[in-house]
Amino acid sequence: MNFQDTATRFERAESGTDSFKILAKDAYQAMKDDPGNAGLYFVIGVAAQSYVRRYEDQGVAPEFADKAKAILVSYNAKIVEALAADAGTRLRLLGEVALDYEWQVQDF
Repeated sequence: MNFQDTATRFERAESGTDSFKILAKDAYQAMKDDPGNAGLYFVIGVAAQSYVRRYEDQGVAPEFADKAKAILVSYNAKIVEALAADAGTRLRLLGEVALDYEWQVQDF
């Protein structure tokens, strides 16, 4: 499975923590399968895993889960775009995802 397939599967999945778990697992597996792009997958894996750790054992409002999922869907889209791009663009897109996650996402 490539990361495009992973991103599509996550986008079509429900907004529950199980979907985030699968995304994290797949992102970490992609790191092993494609070590040259490990940083791209790592940032997705960390974000998805953080959501799971924080919310797995509690109920969250569907609107909140949908918002978190939308954030990860947008990050996945940037990573898919980066994978098809030259090295400079790839690094810029990775930076955009990392900056957004660190400074804009407060909930997970």
